[in-house]
Amino acid sequence: MKKALQTTLFNLVAIAGILGTTAAQAQQAEATCPGTITLTAPLSSAKVDEHASQYLTASNVVNSGEVSYRAGEAISLTPGFEAKPGAVFSATIAACSPAKPLSWDESIFTLGAYPNPFADNTLIEYTLPQSSRVSVSILNVQGILISRLVTDQDQSEGTHRITFESQTLPEGVYICTLNTPQGRKTHKIVKQK
Repeated sequence: MKKALQTTLFNLVAIAGILGTTAAQAQQAEATCPGTITLTAPLSSAKVDEHASQYLTASNVVNSGEVSYRAGEAISLTPGFEAKPGAVFSATIAACSPAKPLSWDESIFTLGAYPNPFADNTLIEYTLPQSSRVSVSILNVQGILISRLVTDQDQSEGTHRITFESQTLPEGVYICTLNTPQGRKTHKIVKQK
């Protein structure tokens, strides 16, 4: 599977190189997508769309969920990349295009954490369908604030990741909360040794 995927991506890269992109397409893509993205964090139970106007390099593990990578010139899956059984993974060589404006209600607004359960650290990942003021906090099951990871920070649309370091916390169940003026999401996380 991995070899077939790498061969397919190589062919897609070759086709993209032959077709090329115009200067106007490249300029438009850069306005909506970063030039280069490098992905190393594992992905689980999330819908993630990563876009780069030129190059995307991935050495991460896609454990579950739907993951889509798109780049204008090349996608490189380097040693360490793996799409586990059950995960849905796609990669496309195509120019970035401006996103259609969406209302908050019909957009992707997700929150997740992995690994979960975790021993010391967990990566919290959330997706915003549009720029927004964001707060991310960790509460215990009694609703007592344990940690503020992000406080009233203006963030761009897209997927964001932060690491919650919990070496000093006892084992137990905690609630990760994502608050924006447009809505709130919660996600249960479990610390185990």
